[in-house]
Amino acid sequence: MARLLAWSQAFSIRSKIIGLSVGLVLLMGLGATLMAQSGFMHSTQSELERRGASIARDVAARGVDMLLTHNVLALHELLSETLTNNEDVRYVIILDAKKQVAAHTFGRDFPADLLTLPIPDPGARSLVQVLQTEEGRLHDVSVPILDGTAGTVRVGMSPQRLQRAAMNQAEWLALAVLGVAVVAILGAWSLTLFLTRPVVQMLHVARAVGAGDLSQRVPPGPPDELGLLSHAFNAMLDQLQEAQQVRNDLLDRIMVAQEDERRRIARELHDETSQAITSMIVGLRALEEAHPQVVPTSSDLRQLAAGTLDEIHSLILELRPRALDELGLVPALSRYVADFGQKHGIRTEFQLVGPDHRLPHRVETCIYRVVQEALTNVARHSGANTASVVLDLRPPTASAIIEDDGKGFDPEEVGSRSLGLVGMRERVALVDGSLQIETGHGSGTAIFVKVPLKEG
Repeated sequence: MARLLAWSQAFSIRSKIIGLSVGLVLLMGLGATLMAQSGFMHSTQSELERRGASIARDVAARGVDMLLTHNVLALHELLSETLTNNEDVRYVIILDAKKQVAAHTFGRDFPADLLTLPIPDPGARSLVQVLQTEEGRLHDVSVPILDGTAGTVRVGMSPQRLQRAAMNQAEWLALAVLGVAVVAILGAWSLTLFLTRPVVQMLHVARAVGAGDLSQRVPPGPPDELGLLSHAFNAMLDQLQEAQQVRNDLLDRIMVAQEDERRRIARELHDETSQAITSMIVGLRALEEAHPQVVPTSSDLRQLAAGTLDEIHSLILELRPRALDELGLVPALSRYVADFGQKHGIRTEFQLVGPDHRLPHRVETCIYRVVQEALTNVARHSGANTASVVLDLRPPTASAIIEDDGKGFDPEEVGSRSLGLVGMRERVALVDGSLQIETGHGSGTAIFVKVPLKEG
């Protein structure tokens, strides 16, 4: 039973309803056909026995005088006429009062077994017996002549013609039931499609929402339970879209504020800290010229200051490269990829596909930060020897592909725990883009970023 339930749950609601409807229609049609056929056969048997008794009484009434006068020739003519005019009659026998055969229709080969059959009791109107013969089943109908005092008429009736007629009627009924079943099945199919359409529409919308498209809605349905469910589902999506919009606005403001703060810190580091360290290096060089005895110590301090200045320049580049604001995405990324390779000892390659042109500020920032985060993950986790960045700026989209030959990872296992990957997806989602990761253990990693370029 449990297996049957589990097997039935593997089918859709439509399939279950259609299957149940078809099964019930076919079962009812088969039952109706069998009952009708049984009724036809019963009525055929009753009709056959009634007609046999009527024919036997007619022969008894017409042949009683012939029997009493021993007019054998007239009796044979009567029996021959009866056999000719009734196609269901296979034989007619007239027995006298001593149960001796007075006339029959068998010719020379008279079956002696018929003489062993019982005859109607005194006062009985008829006696019907079913015989198994070489021709098939026969209904032997016996009728007494003058209440049995003058003899008995025995008529053998064949049910074949009436059975064929009954079978024909059953076949026509079966065809009619089949036609009704087809109409019922089509009606059930149409009704099922109509009733389950809101559920199927909600399923499609739910899948679209699961993929991130909150603009989908279920078409309004009739004012029944399914229509109310569709209305409630759309209301839930409206609230979810509103909450998502609030969240996106908040994220956008946070990221804009973050970029502004990065830009401010980078500017202060460049304008104040870098200049102060540069002045310190110049002062140390002047001190060396004025006092040669302090050269060893001063040289060490000057090298330390120069190293600190390089670190500050790298930090400025990480925070907010001026090339991104002044020159655009391509120069900023080209320089960042080259500096990344030198800093981490990884062979890097940058390739531009299509013409170099400026993109909207938010799009340039998004792609730059995604590439930056992806390369940072390459340096920290992948153990790669090479990495490449391909930038495609051909409208209507701007695309970036970041690949490495590292050890890869399981996106399902790492994706939900990596703040870097989550941040990349959120950045791309804010500009209506898409991010796809293809990786696996020991197969490297490829990140595909695609952002639509809106006209104007």
